[in-house]
Amino acid sequence: MISVNQFSSSKILQHIDRISEWKQEGISRPVTYELDMTNVCNCKCHFCFGFFEQKQHQVSMTFQDAKNILNQIKQFGGKAVTFTGGGDPLCNKYTIEAVKYSKKIGLDVGFISNGILLNSEIAKEIVKACTWVRISLDAATKETYKLTHGMNSSTFDLILKNIKLLVKEKKEQKSSITIGVGFLTYDRTIDEIISFAELSKKLGVDYAQYRPLLKRFTEKEFNVKEQDKVISNIAKAKQYSDKKFAVVSSVHKYEMISTKTYKRQYDICYGHNFATVVAADQKMYLCCHMRGMDKYCIGDLKKNTLKEIWLSAKRKKIYNNIDFKDCPLLCRCDSFNTILSDMQRTVEHVNFL
Repeated sequence: MISVNQFSSSKILQHIDRISEWKQEGISRPVTYELDMTNVCNCKCHFCFGFFEQKQHQVSMTFQDAKNILNQIKQFGGKAVTFTGGGDPLCNKYTIEAVKYSKKIGLDVGFISNGILLNSEIAKEIVKACTWVRISLDAATKETYKLTHGMNSSTFDLILKNIKLLVKEKKEQKSSITIGVGFLTYDRTIDEIISFAELSKKLGVDYAQYRPLLKRFTEKEFNVKEQDKVISNIAKAKQYSDKKFAVVSSVHKYEMISTKTYKRQYDICYGHNFATVVAADQKMYLCCHMRGMDKYCIGDLKKNTLKEIWLSAKRKKIYNNIDFKDCPLLCRCDSFNTILSDMQRTVEHVNFL
């Protein structure tokens, strides 16, 4: 059965060396990097947290750009890279070559896509090189897919076909890759939570993952009323879990929304020290939610090396001046921050466990 520990924020505790680095020096080298090969996308998701001002500034990396960045990630102690966006990674013709190169130099590779441009050859290379792949589907029917992704019914059918290509390749290669499909929960998708689990299981993937739709920077409150139904439906969806398929969810986030306990209990974003993002314009941003925002650009890899950017006074200044008013609630680093902020507090009687 798939281990849900891979979705737990506590796995940051597996990197004691980096935590020690951070505790002693106030900074750590990142473990994980998100790499955007492009900010171009072929979907029209109304809730997209992609590259800020995406339509005005469309950019893509060359393979040489990516190769140079990947080498620096490896040399600076990076352990994993996720190809994501930004935009959809498959909208860049060089992405699969970059994926293969990442594997070649010893990085663990993750891959997130809407699945539209998948084909048998791409599926073969993803399964061969990646530790995991997740397709953002966010619907169990064509009608809801049109609402969430703004695409027609034939696109929904195409993606289901392409997901099956990944499953087929996994079996043929006898691969250990984990294949998942993602589902964002909000008012337009609540009624398909259970049927999504059923559909996912039929597709033959390893898991269906439910996550709450994050609020935009200007929308600070969640609709608590709908959360009870979300939690109830996810619980019912778990009936489809077995030794070959798992229904997984951000349980703690749903509970925090339901009880209105999602306000930050920390003052500093410690998580930034361990996971960062390189956007398609080759600039590094404070986190994945800030792609394309000049205010949170910590450096430009066309001008400086990754190491220079990470150790720079500019990065430190921007980091020290984060305005949480710009951050979505329950952001990517929120759970890491809770764990790490606890580590910074003085604890009495430490030898009594």
